[in-house]
Amino acid sequence: MITHDLGVIAEVAQRVIVMYAGKIVEEANVRTIFKNPQHPYTIGLIKSIPVLNQKIKRLSVIRGTVPNPTEFPSGCRFHDRCPIADEKCETDLPQKETVGENHFVSCWKSGQAKPVDFQ
Repeated sequence: MITHDLGVIAEVAQRVIVMYAGKIVEEANVRTIFKNPQHPYTIGLIKSIPVLNQKIKRLSVIRGTVPNPTEFPSGCRFHDRCPIADEKCETDLPQKETVGENHFVSCWKSGQAKPVDFQ
């Protein structure tokens, strides 16, 4: 199933693959993705979900825009929007790495982004 609705994913999926600009950035079981996301894009997506019974002035957003598919940036395709990207992210495409049991991330800084990075 392909969807942008994280509520649907939480209810029907057992395993989740998160993609950004045509590349897999994170893969794990649904519980792990929601409780312990490691890729900055996954963290930004989850942070943007409204919480019932919680009053806030503004929902969290991922800054910037999705790149043009005919002109993807070099390095990590998310680096222009990532709050913790550095020079390596701009030049080198990250490879898939294991960060837990059946949990894979393609990010030079996996686990370093925090929900507070996305406002």
